[in-house]
Amino acid sequence: MKGRIETLDELRALAIGAVMLSHFALAFGSRSRIAYWLNVPDFAVGVDLFFVISGFLIFQNLGDLTIGAGDFRRGVASFHARRLTRIVLPAWAVIGLLALAKLDKPAASGSDLWSAAAFVANIHWGRCEVDGGCGDVLAASHFWSLASEAQFYLLAPALLLARGRAAIYAATAALVLLAPLPRPHGSILWTLRPDALLFGAALASEAKRGASWLKKAPPATATMAVWWMSVAAMVARVGVGALSGLAWALVALISAGVLLTRLDAEPIGGRVGHAARTVGRASFAIYLVHLPLVAIASEVAAPKIGAPSAIVCCLAAIGAAAAVVELAIVRPAAQLGRLWSALILSNNFLI
Repeated sequence: MKGRIETLDELRALAIGAVMLSHFALAFGSRSRIAYWLNVPDFAVGVDLFFVISGFLIFQNLGDLTIGAGDFRRGVASFHARRLTRIVLPAWAVIGLLALAKLDKPAASGSDLWSAAAFVANIHWGRCEVDGGCGDVLAASHFWSLASEAQFYLLAPALLLARGRAAIYAATAALVLLAPLPRPHGSILWTLRPDALLFGAALASEAKRGASWLKKAPPATATMAVWWMSVAAMVARVGVGALSGLAWALVALISAGVLLTRLDAEPIGGRVGHAARTVGRASFAIYLVHLPLVAIASEVAAPKIGAPSAIVCCLAAIGAAAAVVELAIVRPAAQLGRLWSALILSNNFLI
């Protein structure tokens, strides 16, 4: 298994930063002029960048483990043990805390929490506009993206087993099929979003076979990565109605381009780079805890202390909560996953 890629941690920081901006804009748009204007671009494109990174690492790590195991079935079992333990246990812990808290603002419905725990929240929230039955969108709706990633774990082994350029063919097929279809914000097609995950897997597949075209992509600076994700945010905002499918396909392509051009580029130097990579390494914990805290700050704190102070307090609370979740849950879960994976690879665990 390869070590951490510093530029990917920096891209994770960019992705979680964009997602948080979109949620601050949603929660505080009626209370703050700055938050209101943050709604002009659609910073939810940070999710697409996350998906491209996840698709790349899922396919890369799955390939490494199956080669290391010398047995495809054992390698896949080892991969699932590692990834699912790292994802499932922290997610269940935070979902359990939300259930025990029984928050009035924001209030999650029982179906919100059950769908999040079962990793089908993308389908649940995609049907909300049709069927209803959902709670406050700022309570647990963010688990839809985690559900999409977890479901991709089931598809990735099939792409790897097919060998050849199966991943890039699947990504191309997704692009051709989804681009003409409208994907309005919050719809089922919008929440499924397989294209970015497949683009990431295709890049990993091409990197593994040593495709020469990858080396022709000029490395981009971190500033250029921010610029291109800002472009993607504007594309997503203006691509509405019949053009929404094309817009989200372009967002996925831009996100894949950002990953490709930053993959072998120089990491950010100095304290800024260190801070960005620290945020990137903790991005999963930040993702898990941030949304309900943003809602509490908006609906409870802002009317009492004003929006600017509420936002500052919210950022501090997110940092503290993410640190606790990272140290107490995410890292131990990752260690447990590595131990379980190693047992499977060493043939000491029957499958």
